[in-house]
Amino acid sequence: MGFELSVVTVIFFISAVLLGTFSYTMLSTSNEVVVDASVEQHKMQSIRLQTDIEVDDSIPQTSGSNYNLTLILSNTGSETIRFDELNVLVDGTLKSYSYSDVAATWTPAETRNLTVTGLYGLGIHRVKVVTSNGVSAYDSYLV
Repeated sequence: MGFELSVVTVIFFISAVLLGTFSYTMLSTSNEVVVDASVEQHKMQSIRLQTDIEVDDSIPQTSGSNYNLTLILSNTGSETIRFDELNVLVDGTLKSYSYSDVAATWTPAETRNLTVTGLYGLGIHRVKVVTSNGVSAYDSYLV
């Protein structure tokens, strides 16, 4: 009976060591994922804090029942923004836009124009411009 008890004890010990090894590996990998995500989150927050835009003017140009909206925007932050990755919402609806500048990058202290075409409706409208990292600027205009 002593030999059998020793074999069972060794089997339990080896099982405990294997279980501990697998658990440590899983916890270590999970911790690395959390640390990497935390570093990435810090980078994103830092970039977002350094990003700022302003809508300087909203100019509706009527042509019949429709109108085109020209927005004059300023990059007042310290981050370079991708001008072709902006989202423009007019009265809460995502709209496509065009711009005449050759470069897609929008450097700090630079002013750019973009045009939203094919809009309709009279009265006061609200426009929102959102950068790729979530920073936004608002303006209202009257048609």
